Parts: sequence; structure tokens; C-alpha cells
Amino acid sequence: MAKRRKTKHKITKHEMKEDKFVTSMMHGADYARENVQSVVIIVLVLLVLVAGVVIMKNLSSNRKKAAQTLLGVAQIAYRAGDFAESRDSLVALEERYPKSDAALVGAYLLGHIYYSSGSPDSAKIYWQRFIESEYKDEDMMLAAKAGLAGVLSDRGQFAEAAREFERLYSDYPDYFNRHDWLYKAAMNYRAAGERDKEKELLERFVGDYPKNPRVMEAKVFLAEIEET
Repeated sequence: MAKRRKTKHKITKHEMKEDKFVTSMMHGADYARENVQSVVIIVLVLLVLVAGVVIMKNLSSNRKKAAQTLLGVAQIAYRAGDFAESRDSLVALEERYPKSDAALVGAYLLGHIYYSSGSPDSAKIYWQRFIESEYKDEDMMLAAKAGLAGVLSDRGQFAEAAREFERLYSDYPDYFNRHDWLYKAAMNYRAAGERDKEKELLERFVGDYPKNPRVMEAKVFLAEIEET
């Protein structure tokens, strides 16, 4: 009876990978036994790094919450008409968390507070800071730019203010308060003595916004222009 020939078992790729893994693990175990102190140091360093990442994330989260809380306090005071309290909270927000999104919104509000309290130069500083931040809220950004045009008007730079209000009116047709820019442009042209531009914009205002409360006032100014 013929003897059955033994066939050699071919090692598969999977088995080769397993063999390499086991070998590397054995080498690693040998290294660990021979270099206990070094391994302990490496593990401790890794633990410190992981702990540092966790702590930084927690600190960042806590700072963000604290900044939002200060902004919330300032907004409540602002809506209640307590501008002094709102200003103090916003200044504290800027000092403690200057790089936060909340501080950027705070700069926008500070611009309005200083402008309303008769400090246009301070308002300009904060509005410019907000605009330069490129904060992603177009309505707020446009309101800040209109605020800067208002600062020009307060300084007696009526022609420059008028052109800026007119530019905003032309460039941003979807802005909710756009009619206000048109009227302010006309009024600044009036203050600058540019009667033709005043008349042009007042006529547009009356024609485009016939139900606006300022239409009667606009018609009075137009009648004065006709008489001169």
C-alpha cells in the first residue's frame, strides 16, 4: 500500500501578519522588562499629555461659557436701558476674554452704547474693531458700517457721511433698514448744501417708501427746495 505523501502547509498572509504581530509583541515585552524605568517615564509623559488636552478643553469650554454669561448680562441691561451697567459688563468681557466671539459682539454693542451716550470717537473705535474681525453676521456688520457713517455726520463731515449712506443703500438692497440709509443720505446732502442730491434722494424716498413716517417731513423739505 502506497504511503500518503505529506503536503507542506502553506503560510497564508494572514498567518504571516499574526506571526509578525506576536513577534513584535514579544520584542516589546522583552524591551519593557529590560527598560522598566524608561517605559514608566514614557507612560507618565503620555498620561500628562492626555490630561493636558482634557484640561485645556475644559478650560476653553468654561471660558466660553463665562464669556457668554457676561455678554448675556450686558444684553439684558442694554435692553432695559441701563447703558452704564451694560457698558461695564462689556468692558469686563473685553478685558477677560478678548478673543472670544462674545467679545466681538460686545464690541458691536459698545459702539452703540458710546454713540448713544455722545461719545462718537469711542463708538468708532469699537465699531472698527468689530468690522475688522469679519464677524459672520452681515446685518450687524452693515449696522456697524452705518454707525461709522453716523460718526462722520456728527463730526460735521456731511458730504462724506452722505456718500457712505448712499453707498450702503445702493450696495445692500436686502438690508431690513435700508430706507433709513436713503433718508440719512438725503439729510447729510442737505447739511452739506448739495441741494440737487438732496432733492434726488428725497424724491426717491417718497416714491419708494410712501408709508414711511418720515414721508411728510421729506415732502416739506422738497417743497422748500422748490421755493428756492
